Amino acid sequence: MSEPTLDREPAVADGNGSHWVHELQAWRGRQRQRLPRRRLVVFGAAAVVLLAAVAYGVHWWHWSGTHVSTDDAFIAGHIAPVSARVPGTVLEVLVNDNQDVKAGDVLVRLDSRDYDVALVLARAAAEAARGDLQNATANIPLTDESTRSLLQEADASLAAIGHAREGSEHDLEQKRGDLAARQSAVEAARAAQQAAQSDFDRARLDRERTVELYRRELVARQDLDHTEAAFKNAAAMLDMAGHRLRQAQDDARQAAAAVQSQAAAVAQAGQRVAQSRAQVSNARTQRQQVKLREAELETARGKLALALANVKQAQLNLDYTTIRAPISGRVTRKNVEIGQVAAPGQPLLAVVDLDDVWVLANFKETQLTGIKPGQRATVEVDTHPGLVYKARVDSVQGGSGAIFSLLPPENATGNYVKVVQRIPVKLVLERGENAQHLLVPGMSVVPTITLR
Repeated sequence: MSEPTLDREPAVADGNGSHWVHELQAWRGRQRQRLPRRRLVVFGAAAVVLLAAVAYGVHWWHWSGTHVSTDDAFIAGHIAPVSARVPGTVLEVLVNDNQDVKAGDVLVRLDSRDYDVALVLARAAAEAARGDLQNATANIPLTDESTRSLLQEADASLAAIGHAREGSEHDLEQKRGDLAARQSAVEAARAAQQAAQSDFDRARLDRERTVELYRRELVARQDLDHTEAAFKNAAAMLDMAGHRLRQAQDDARQAAAAVQSQAAAVAQAGQRVAQSRAQVSNARTQRQQVKLREAELETARGKLALALANVKQAQLNLDYTTIRAPISGRVTRKNVEIGQVAAPGQPLLAVVDLDDVWVLANFKETQLTGIKPGQRATVEVDTHPGLVYKARVDSVQGGSGAIFSLLPPENATGNYVKVVQRIPVKLVLERGENAQHLLVPGMSVVPTITLR
């Protein structure tokens, strides 16, 4: 016969089995002894759980009193947009997306030929203005000496000669302008000849290839005729361009001769003015003539200053055709290709400074009570779990994020509902924390500030 188990009450036997009654009584005694031990274990476990909960609550209460945290935060940094300052066609793009560059590295080159010409013209104008200044400087002692002669006898002739000289100088300036225009026409004709030469070379190569293909019976006679006609047309255009270039060069030489002739006339007029002024003897008129020359000298100086400023501007425009990195960082948002016509102010790319990033944390206004500049903080980044960066509080923005939004809230209404605002707090990383450039602007982070 099997023994009764300890976990369940044994069945009650019939009247003839009295030993089962004794066994039942023994089992109930053992159960009464085990019941306090079970209750003790349960009560002990509950006490441990309660103590753990109390300890966690005390720790959380103490931590929340000395720390504030938010998940409404992100990495910010300096983003330098790069754009063209002068219009031009893109010739070279020397960087790729996400490439690290240093400040001053060349990023993009624009076609600089027009600006080269403008610089040459500006320098020529500056040299002319410098010559005028030298002439004006030399004329002051000459005028001072010449006005010692008789003014009354030479006043009429002096006025006539002065007008004639001004007319000659005016004609000389016009002829110089015509010479500059002729020289520009020569350059344009030379460029047209080069283009015609390129078209002729291309047409000649096309004809040679077509002739070879026709000999092999790979193309029709019609294709050969087309290429032959294109070759003849290109040759005619080349001849025409050469003729135009020679004509432009002849015109330029004639204009140069006219300038030389007019310059000689101006020099002769100057000599006549000097001779007439030599007759001026009146001291008062003498001083007036000197003052006049001094005024011309100041005018010449002003023209030279203006010409030099134009040279500097032309040099700047030429330098602007080479677009360089304004800061060291990483190239982003590249939107420029070779052949593109860049306009001033058009965004071409941006450079992100990864050496100087910070955290913008939008804390609730109720959390700002104990936040002060200089407090220590830690930053956890969603992109890199497990990494904790050290930081410190730099400053608190002078207004909520909503007040600086495009449409700030209007609270002067009857249905106003109070909403807890968020104030941006700037946290700066400790030196060397982002040495590996793992943090980039826009990353979501969770900063925690230690208030004490």
